[in-house]
Amino acid sequence: MIKKSIFCLVSLLIVFLLTNHITTAAASTIQIAVHKANIRSEPINTASVIAQADRNEKFQVLQEKFGWYEVQLPGGGTGWIAGYIVGNGGQNIGDAKLGTISANHVHVRNNPSLSANIIGKLHTGDQVTVINESNGFANITYRNQNAWISQQYIRYSGEAKADKGESSRAGGFAYISTDQTNLRASAGTSAPVITKGSPGERYPIIGQEGDWYKITLASGREAYVASWVVSSNKNTASKAMPAENAAAGLSGKTIVLDAGHGGYDPGTANGAGIPEKQLTMQTTKRLQQKLSAAGANVILTRSEDQYVNLDSRASAANSNNADAFISIHYDSSTKPDANGVTTYYHHGYQYDLASNVNQVLDSSLSLNNRGTRFGDYHVIRENSRPAALLELGYLSNPHEGQYVTTDSYQELVSNSIYNGLESYFK
Repeated sequence: MIKKSIFCLVSLLIVFLLTNHITTAAASTIQIAVHKANIRSEPINTASVIAQADRNEKFQVLQEKFGWYEVQLPGGGTGWIAGYIVGNGGQNIGDAKLGTISANHVHVRNNPSLSANIIGKLHTGDQVTVINESNGFANITYRNQNAWISQQYIRYSGEAKADKGESSRAGGFAYISTDQTNLRASAGTSAPVITKGSPGERYPIIGQEGDWYKITLASGREAYVASWVVSSNKNTASKAMPAENAAAGLSGKTIVLDAGHGGYDPGTANGAGIPEKQLTMQTTKRLQQKLSAAGANVILTRSEDQYVNLDSRASAANSNNADAFISIHYDSSTKPDANGVTTYYHHGYQYDLASNVNQVLDSSLSLNNRGTRFGDYHVIRENSRPAALLELGYLSNPHEGQYVTTDSYQELVSNSIYNGLESYFK
């Protein structure tokens, strides 16, 4: 009799919990903010598509997990919808807007993230229809796929985002002149501080609200900085920025080349046991010859197989007032199929150099290009000069690890970096 009573109580409790879950879920709904949203079997982009939903279609949420919503499907069963394609997962801009791409080789990605897969490229003058915005990215349709591109490469007719009450004042850069400058989430001294700026950094101005500039951070996120603590005049930029009247071209430029690793620090190695420190030195020496022949003053952080600490590498650029600092590396991963070339920068004033070099690498090399990304690496983080760290292929990849050691690749990649530097100094 006691066992029967316990069973009844447990049954009633289960019914209560299920009823409570359904009631809670019923109070939460989402609305699709894109055209033809995929509904997947699991909360991951590689899961199979089990259904599709149209813009403005609403769904009851059963649970949220990893930034995805599990929803009840009309025909029965459940599925998962990515949070960034629903009304409360991104900023719905209402009616779709027609924009024009303002740069070449703009990466089109499958998610609003710099680490997302690249599925194509757009170029200056291409037109796109923006249907949603999230995390500094614009949602578009690319070759009948749902896709994302960085908002900073889109220009709208009549200037953008008037619907947010912003002035039309956009363009140019905000230059940080004092240490620990607050970059805030909104226009006001009481707004949360997202991060702090350092002298010499510059950020693209994309709008203005009163006495505050709206800027784009290196990560792509938007922020606000008080106009009275920065300068938008390029002539007042710190010494970390190239002089406006500097001669174009490589001749006379001071360029520091940093061959990664060395000495008792071999770095990674490919399947044949060739260490990264050997490859970085080979690439650096080839690049040195080409730059010196063009009249550049080339400084090496190491010229042989020796260990050089990270502080000394960065200070080689700082103390020599270098026009550019390039750190050469090769990549590795626990996943044998990882592949590609990546260009890293840390400070805003380093982005232009990194971007110019990466664009040439992208157009010249057959390897997958993983893009220009923010990187928290000592040699660029502690560097007050324009600087970039290059990962020029995965030694851990059986095919790529063999290919990058060949003379043909070494010649091609050193030519590409040379041409990227030449493009930067034009």
